Amino acid sequence: MSLPLGPSRRARHHTPSDTQRRRTVQVAAVAAALALVTACGGGTTTAEKAPSSKGWATTTPGAAGNLDTAHWNLILEPTTLDPQQANNYGVNEVLANMCESLQTLNPDFSISDGLASLKVEDGGKRLVYSIDAKARFWDGQPVTGADAAFSLNRAWHPSAQQAPDYNQYFAAVSGIRATGPREVTVDLTRPDLLFRKMMATFAGAVVQARYSTAHPDYGKPSVPPMCSGPYTFKSWKTGSSLTLERNEHYWRGVTAKTRQVVFSFLQGDSSQTRALTGGGIEGMYQPPASALGRLGEHGKVYYGKSLLSFYLVPTAKSGPLRDPRIRQALFLALNRTAVARTAFGGAAVASRSMLPADVYGPVKATRSEGAGGSPEEIAQARKLVKEAGSPKGKIVLAGAPAISDSLTQTLQAVAEAARKIGLDAVYKPVTVGQFYELFSGPQGWRGTGADAFGSQWSLPVADPQALFSVWANPEDPSNYSQFADGAASKLIQQAGAEGDEGRRDGLLAEADKRLFDRMPWIPVVDVANVLYLNNSVTGPPASFVNWYYPWAQQLGATK
Repeated sequence: MSLPLGPSRRARHHTPSDTQRRRTVQVAAVAAALALVTACGGGTTTAEKAPSSKGWATTTPGAAGNLDTAHWNLILEPTTLDPQQANNYGVNEVLANMCESLQTLNPDFSISDGLASLKVEDGGKRLVYSIDAKARFWDGQPVTGADAAFSLNRAWHPSAQQAPDYNQYFAAVSGIRATGPREVTVDLTRPDLLFRKMMATFAGAVVQARYSTAHPDYGKPSVPPMCSGPYTFKSWKTGSSLTLERNEHYWRGVTAKTRQVVFSFLQGDSSQTRALTGGGIEGMYQPPASALGRLGEHGKVYYGKSLLSFYLVPTAKSGPLRDPRIRQALFLALNRTAVARTAFGGAAVASRSMLPADVYGPVKATRSEGAGGSPEEIAQARKLVKEAGSPKGKIVLAGAPAISDSLTQTLQAVAEAARKIGLDAVYKPVTVGQFYELFSGPQGWRGTGADAFGSQWSLPVADPQALFSVWANPEDPSNYSQFADGAASKLIQQAGAEGDEGRRDGLLAEADKRLFDRMPWIPVVDVANVLYLNNSVTGPPASFVNWYYPWAQQLGATK
């Protein structure tokens, strides 16, 4: 499962039409991705087989041989092939092999040079990107500073027809300009280390300015972008397949072992499982969790390092969940290991911190020693409920059964845990439309009366600031409960303007401690990036970089 409703999918400033457009993209992702973690149906559970998160994989064994054609399934058909509007399953997984960014997000979540090397000036307030002299677009033209400036400005100031997927990361930017034939300079009002990392995502992707201006509708099935990556666009038959071909003139050198990648868009556990076990599809990220046991008999199932976490998200409705002690009590009472094993088919582990472990990097995380639901934790939870005045108000947990059993199972487990500690909590089934409305902003709860709902959050890079910034601002459209804590906000804002990495890490650690105490959202499980490969193929990364890293370049035959 993945609910791509994270900060990479929101805009700080948007019009109603922007909101509706963003939600349209999210809606498809919610329905398709939630189905991935359903642990019901055929196949055996893999909970006992799945390693702990410390053992989650970064890579897969390197390919030994070449492939003429690889068949790969996406959980969603792309909605566009415009990198500045790409922030979803399907589209990102394809574009990651076509379009390149100024920097590169590596399988271990580190950041390195991509199209350009970076020179930091003026105490971190000026970023000078020097584009590699060898870099070429598919048509053989050089990648220039003007191309980079055009692309970054487009991400910073999206048009009325363009979804504002990345502009929130440009909050500190005061100017972007080409300062040489192969140089682009970004001026900032303050140092912004998160912005630097985001240049490894499609916020920093570079398309050819001349081609893009001549083809303003590029990204549609008949009008691909002009990029520089290791694979080029061949065809897109909507509703059926999308095909990429190896770039035989790739500027870094042709190392891809697979000549052609054909993407299908099969939906539903049974259809996907038949194709995967029957050999019609060689690989897939986020395969059906209900079939992981069967898939393990036909190939390899990898649990990859991840930036994905599932939360119980309080709304802005007045009720018991407005009290942080009640939120803490639910965290303690919920057996999060059981949720990981049942609702997530073992492809998850109990959350013990506000963010997945791999997000923190050098930042010291505040962690829970327990995984929830133990007698000691239940006792602590009951004590917190009593300190909060033993509220009698009903806590409504909303979910849409039509989306998946996994969402239902998780919310039912939360309601049961709440009742064990003296709270009146119920799971309320709602329609898909009502469920989507919960993601429309702080007032989205009114249609259902929900006190909370479930959401999986995907971070674009391994940096706590990417989600802390949501909780620092009560007016942020993704701060659904309008959580406000002055001490945490001050620390987060200081970290956002700190150019020294060590001091910034210290500020983020302090903010994390404060947030863990206040618990704006209740972390439930950290979710693995699951990858299935049949026995004939290997090579792509297992970690959650398949949205921005050219994973197909490493795909090849096992022999």
